[in-house]
Amino acid sequence: MLLTRSLPKVGNAIKRILVRCPQTGKLTDTGRTVAEASFPTTRLTNNKMTCLHCGQVHSWTKKDVVLAR
Repeated sequence: MLLTRSLPKVGNAIKRILVRCPQTGKLTDTGRTVAEASFPTTRLTNNKMTCLHCGQVHSWTKKDVVLAR
């Protein structure tokens, strides 16, 4: 019997949006997600969050984003 495994399609994955804390340098989860394939055309608005690492409110832009699993 031949078993096959489905591989995930590249670009269809849902990714968490992370940004780096300017105080600590650690990556922080923004609580948002995005489909990897649509990220280039996604408009991100209201980009403020309270940082889990330092407790301050940070503003961020799309240029600051790191996509994670």
